[in-house]
Amino acid sequence: MIRKLRVEFVCFIMLLAACLLAALFGTQAYYLRLDGVRDQLVTLHRIARSPDGILHSPAAGGEEGVFLPYFTLTCNPDGELAVYGVNGFEPMDEAYLNELYALVLEEGKVSGVLDAYHLRYLRAAAPPGEKIVFADISGTLASFQHMERLNILLAFGTLAVIFCLSLLLSKLAVKPVEEAWRQQRNFVADASHELKTPLTVIISNAELLHQPGYDEAQRRRFAENILVTSRKMHHLTESMLGLARLDSLRDAEKKLTELDFSALVENALLPFEPMFFEQGLHLETQLEAGIRVIGNEDGLRQCVDILLDNACKYSEPGCVFVELRRDGRRCELTVANPYPELSREECREIFRRFYRRDPARSSAVGGYGLGLPIAEGIITHHGGKISCEWEAGELRFTVSIPIQQPLR
Repeated sequence: MIRKLRVEFVCFIMLLAACLLAALFGTQAYYLRLDGVRDQLVTLHRIARSPDGILHSPAAGGEEGVFLPYFTLTCNPDGELAVYGVNGFEPMDEAYLNELYALVLEEGKVSGVLDAYHLRYLRAAAPPGEKIVFADISGTLASFQHMERLNILLAFGTLAVIFCLSLLLSKLAVKPVEEAWRQQRNFVADASHELKTPLTVIISNAELLHQPGYDEAQRRRFAENILVTSRKMHHLTESMLGLARLDSLRDAEKKLTELDFSALVENALLPFEPMFFEQGLHLETQLEAGIRVIGNEDGLRQCVDILLDNACKYSEPGCVFVELRRDGRRCELTVANPYPELSREECREIFRRFYRRDPARSSAVGGYGLGLPIAEGIITHHGGKISCEWEAGELRFTVSIPIQQPLR
């Protein structure tokens, strides 16, 4: 699919570039030819107005023309032809002149081109007969053809450059799509893997319940295993649905309200205080009051819960520190707890879906590696950023979101 997208992108760019170049060079060639014909006619009119058929240099401010080999052919009422004002032509025989005159009469126009001879003509009155001025335009035609060949070469060269650039741009353009496609495939594979184990446990215990030879205590244990595993599956599916609902937050502007973020964080801490106490952790808070933001209350509450829950589940013995403060036009929420050393790469990977540094330990405490991706999605949809860093034995999560500016 990605390859097809790149091919379509390149084809679209090349088609657009070809159309633009064709229009550009076509318009240029058309107007150059139009100007060339106009200049040729100006020259023929000047020769026709000259009594001796000689093209004289124009006075300052007069009409300008182009130099062309020319001659003037006159015809009296008796049909006799005569040539004068010859410039740039070899002597011409009578048969050649009669042929030219016959072709001009056949066309029946005041001016035109005899393509077979590369001659442009102009008929003018010369009482008691008429005269016809001929000019050789073979040089002009050769110049036009040379210019068109150069334009074609230039167009193909430009298209070649655009093709190379479009290949590079197509790779950059589809990179987000490729990344999303890769994440989707990994998500499906990881979700299937996470669901496979609890389903196996449920099926195995259900089959044991139907087999004879087990006492009541053993059957209760099988039923308890099914219940516990089902609850874990319920938690996993809820987390997966939470990830799926993140995209709807972008369009749910009607759910964005002004709220007291300081109060929200303070209220979120209340149910976690006994949990920290049971884990032997000391909770220290430093919350700046009166910080207001525009956001989705349920989403921000879920994000704070995820960070506090992670600190409770994965903290080493010691102190958990929670801070909320203003930072210019933004506010920063920091949740820090003691934790074994974590590399910078692991700090980035920790926001990947289903990522678990220690799968055995995470499974024991009921984690599936979906909480932090959900928190990151919520904060991103609020125009903020969430980051993770480890320093001096402490794992620190920092959330930064815009604050509501006070009215003046």
